[in-house]
Amino acid sequence: MKIFTLFLSVVLNGLILSSSFGQRSIIYDKKGRLVTTDTIKGITYLGSAYLGDIVWHQGYLIYRNEREVPAKIAYNLVSDQIYWRLNDSSDVVQALPDEFTFEGRRFMADLYKVMKVKRVTYFEVLYDDKTRLFRRWTKQLRPIDWKLYTSRVMPEDRFAAEYILTGDLYIQKEGERPKFIIPTEYSLSRVLPNMGSELANFIAANELTDQVLIEALIQYDRRLVSAAH
Repeated sequence: MKIFTLFLSVVLNGLILSSSFGQRSIIYDKKGRLVTTDTIKGITYLGSAYLGDIVWHQGYLIYRNEREVPAKIAYNLVSDQIYWRLNDSSDVVQALPDEFTFEGRRFMADLYKVMKVKRVTYFEVLYDDKTRLFRRWTKQLRPIDWKLYTSRVMPEDRFAAEYILTGDLYIQKEGERPKFIIPTEYSLSRVLPNMGSELANFIAANELTDQVLIEALIQYDRRLVSAAH
């Protein structure tokens, strides 16, 4: 693991993040917006590459040997990398935990391959039983056309780009890889075969929010257990 030096100071009620992987100032501006500034190029972006409205979250890194490391955790959704530091340290370490948790949220590592190269991403666990429901968070930096800004827009309100957050849902059946789903009746019927008419009617009758999807999977897992006996 590589160790990066972090210089932290409070500026405008925000946080300065300066590290060897690029100069980034991440602060809350006077209007309460989270903004990121490339201090070398002098370019400002709306939002940040990190999960949540702050960079650092108090939580735990969890490894397969069940070792839990209390730490402040930063999850970069653009690079898909985890960073952590101890409360009394300014050293930032790139981590590769099997799981991590903070603020009642749990994230689990998933190993996959791109062009035969092994990579790791993290899923937020929404439901965990025989069947699992995950959400994979990502961010992309979307350019903003400066021509859209009128002359009345102040310079501090003009951004070169905006970080856009997306969250895709995945269902993982026992012994299988996670499968991307769209929260629709058709998509669920393909991932959850033999769900039975009662569950199918439940899915058809409800808006498929996270909570409804969780309830549907609870019913589906109960059906699997009943069928096994």
